[in-house]
Amino acid sequence: MALTPEIDIEEVDSDEELSLEAVRLSQKTYRFDFETGRLTSELITGLEAVRQFVMLSLRIPRYAHAIYSADTGNELQEMLSDPDTTPEYKMMEIERLVTEAIIYDDRINRVHSFEIRHIDDTFHTSFIVDTAAGVLGFEEVLSA
Repeated sequence: MALTPEIDIEEVDSDEELSLEAVRLSQKTYRFDFETGRLTSELITGLEAVRQFVMLSLRIPRYAHAIYSADTGNELQEMLSDPDTTPEYKMMEIERLVTEAIIYDDRINRVHSFEIRHIDDTFHTSFIVDTAAGVLGFEEVLSA
């Protein structure tokens, strides 16, 4: 008498297998409404889901909420609010901290073409993200 039932497992052609990248891009997530700060019941995938991930990563402080892993969020606020650093140093660090906030995601290949302008107490930042689903452009205003 066997402890486990015998099950016939169908062999799969390698042509039929989906690449890991295609599987990740097809995963669905709920749309986040940035105006209301709430999730909606609408499901999104692909480039739209990657855009939402980047936007959330730039708005969530890293280590601030126990619900998020240490890979989620950014460390921009601490650096931007430091009164002892110069605007030039902050401009240099923005590129590194934005990249670190989003590059760990497998769907993101590269973050590049940063343009940062210091205006009053804000930093107007634009950059490009190359993803497995396509290219995204972002413009953000960062402040302390």
